[in-house]
Order: sequence, then structure tokens, then C-alpha cells
Amino acid sequence: MQQAVLQHYPRTPASYHFTNRSPLRARLPRAALPWLRQKIDDMAQLRLTQEERLFLEKRCPYLRKAYLDWLQEEFRFSPAEEVKVEWKTGGGSLIVMSEPGSPRLDGTGHGQQQDSNKSSNITGLLNTRVSKLQQTASANKEEIVEITIEGEWHQVILYEVPILSLISEAYFRFGDQDWSYEGQFEAARAKSERLVTAGASFAEFGTRRRRDYETQRIVMQGLIAGSASEKSAGGGNVVAMSAAEAIAAGKGFLTGTSNLHFAHVLDITPIGTMAHEWFMGTAAILGDASQANAVALDKWAQTYPNQALGIALTDTFTTECFLKTFRGSLARDWIGVRHDSGDAFEFMDRIIQHYDQDPLVGPDMRRKKKIVFSDGLDTDLAIRLFEASVQKGIGATFGIGTHFTNDYYHRSGSADGEEGEKTKSAAMNIVIKLHSCAGRECVKLSDDHGKESGSTEAVAQVKQQIATLV
Repeated sequence: MQQAVLQHYPRTPASYHFTNRSPLRARLPRAALPWLRQKIDDMAQLRLTQEERLFLEKRCPYLRKAYLDWLQEEFRFSPAEEVKVEWKTGGGSLIVMSEPGSPRLDGTGHGQQQDSNKSSNITGLLNTRVSKLQQTASANKEEIVEITIEGEWHQVILYEVPILSLISEAYFRFGDQDWSYEGQFEAARAKSERLVTAGASFAEFGTRRRRDYETQRIVMQGLIAGSASEKSAGGGNVVAMSAAEAIAAGKGFLTGTSNLHFAHVLDITPIGTMAHEWFMGTAAILGDASQANAVALDKWAQTYPNQALGIALTDTFTTECFLKTFRGSLARDWIGVRHDSGDAFEFMDRIIQHYDQDPLVGPDMRRKKKIVFSDGLDTDLAIRLFEASVQKGIGATFGIGTHFTNDYYHRSGSADGEEGEKTKSAAMNIVIKLHSCAGRECVKLSDDHGKESGSTEAVAQVKQQIATLV
């Protein structure tokens, strides 16, 4: 995205805001701020090394020489000027954003069925935890961390993932410390083995919500071990199966990681898709969300011709809106689409129907298309989706994040340190979203309640704009 922004929207002012979607469950302690601020400031020392550049040239041939020259010679983080970290103390009532897919306090779910006993247990647990955390919030006068990022879009676009990973690490250094690395390698290997045996291809997408760097290193090694090739690297180290090996054996495989550092040091494929901000920023620059999907896809294809990176994200302004644009030659030419909100099985059916009804695609070509699933996946859900995709005749692959890099239990009995059955040491549900671009507020609608972003007025305006599409 940085290369695309640099090409199409250079010198465009932008800002980002941090949001904790689970403030009652996991809130950053004030004691973590000096450590967090120092780690962010340390980013000013980062440089693209020659070795890293050679890796990008080899593994990412779609990155142009001019861009890599700029990245190596000119680009630098300037966190002192671009990143503001503040501690806010308010006096009003605590605002709680619902977490997509999570149960409500009345026991009902967001788009998910639950049996009554399980629902009752969840409700009781949540009410107990919420009561305690509300008391804490009241005592602390609702103290929260506020993080904003401002600068030219191409200069500040790379902050999101590393800062999110640092926030998560800070919480587990200074907040929830009741956990250990024990069993993480074995758990990651077992998850990988299950996916491989089921025939599903998958990538590691967990950097932004990882517990810390060491967790991701352990997990990556476990995933590679679970997707091991018969070949081995120097020194007897295992390497992940190639696509060709896996297909020949009728198995799934580890396609890569969205973390460029681990892709480099472990010599595996860096992999990912465009993110919501590409569409959000385009809409703000145009001043018209109804045209944003078409323009964003066109400009992306200019930067990455011949479908070098041909997976389109669908839900920035809802999938319904996206599919009104994604017709004809677009549906025919793009390799596939990415699912990131809403019911994944319903999405699969909807995309199959959309392709089948398009005269330039149809059922035969649809079977060669691909859906990348990336929303809140775990091993079980990914396998179920893969089996459904095989049955229904469409390709599927999976980007799995938090389930890989932040899947922990408390060492002691419960979250409150009481003896008994071990409970989950839950990950933070945190995001950094593009807030403004070219002086206009940015909006994301999503297919999920709880994932929207933008002011009430801006959201209403975008909904009015996309209502004009037919």
C-alpha cells in the first residue's frame, strides 16, 4: 500500500487513531506508557539494510526499483513529530464498543448461535468481570491511552502494525502477566498439522495482536514444523512444504507470513492483501464513497499489473456496495476476494452466486477463483470453511492471526488468580484506523456490528452516497 500511495497520492496529509475495542476486558496500564513511548521513539533508528533489500527484490518482484531506492535511501520514521501518545482522564461514563462476534451482556451473540446453558455461563462470567472492571474504571476516572499518528500518508502508513504489536506487548508486560511461553511451539505445530492434513492452505497474519516478538518467533517455528517438507534446510532445520509438494501430496501448506521480518529470517513467502485504508483514503480524497471501490481497484491494478496482487477486499463500505462495482471485467480479471467481516459461510454463498450470475465469469471460471478468509479464524473454523469451499466449488485460503500469536491461558486458575480451571489470557482487541485523509474524515462501514469507524455524521454521509449505486 505504501508503494501505491506514493505513486497515486504523494504528499497527501493523513491521520490515524488508536481504538481499544475491548476496554472493559483489557486496558493498557499507565505504567506501560514510558516503555511504549521509548519503543515507538526507537523506530527512528530503523533502516532498510542491503540484505533486506535483496530479500525484497527476490521475494517481492512487484516492488519497483524506484520504490525500493526511496525506501532504502529516503524513508525514515519520525515518531517524535508523527506519533502522539497521551494519557487521558475523563469524568463521564465509560464507552464500551461491542466486539464483533462476541456475546452481548444479555447472553445473545452477534450472528452466532449459542445454547442456553453456554449463553448463561458466558453472561454470568461477563457480568462478574464487567462489574469489577467498571469499579476499577470508576476509581481511575476512566484513564485511557490515546494514540494519534499524523503526517503525509506515504510517510506514516507503516506505523499501524508495529505500534499495535507494541501496545499488545506492553499490556502483557505491565498488565496481564499471568502467562508463559510453555507449550506455544507444540500448540502451533498441532494447529499447522491439522490444517495441512485437512488440505487447507494458510498464512500467519498475527503481528498486530501478537503477545510479543518471542511468541511470534516460537509460533512461526511451530507452524513451519507442522507444515514440514521432506527436504531440510542447512544444519538440519526443517523447511515448510512448497505449494507444489503439498498439492502433489494432496495436503495443505503454510503459504507464508504477513510479517516481512520473519519472512526474511525464516526464508518464507511474505504474503498479504490490501487493507481497508486503501479504500477509506480513496473515498476521502474523492469526497464520494460511491466511486471509491472502482477507483481504488483501478489504481491498485495500475501499481500491480497482471494481477500480481489480485485479491480484492470487499467490506469497507459493505460487501453489498462492493459487489455493485465488482462486475464484468473486474470480476473476471481479479484472482479473488477477501472476507473480513460478517458470516463467512453466507459470504461464500454470496460470492459464488455473484460469480455464477456474471456473464463474464460463470460457474466454470468461478471454480478457479479464490476467497481469502481472515476474520477471527481459528483452526476449526478454517477447516470447516475449507471443506465447504471444496464442496461448493471455489478456492479458499486462510489468513490466521490472533489464534496463532496470542492463544494463551493463565498459569494460575482464573483471570483473577483464583485456583481452579484455567481460563483464557485474552488478547486485546485493538485497531489503528485511518481517521482522515486529504482533510476529510475517513469512514469504514464493514459487514459486522462493532467494526464501523467514523463519526455519526460522516457515516451517514457515506451511507447516503453508496445508496446511489444500482
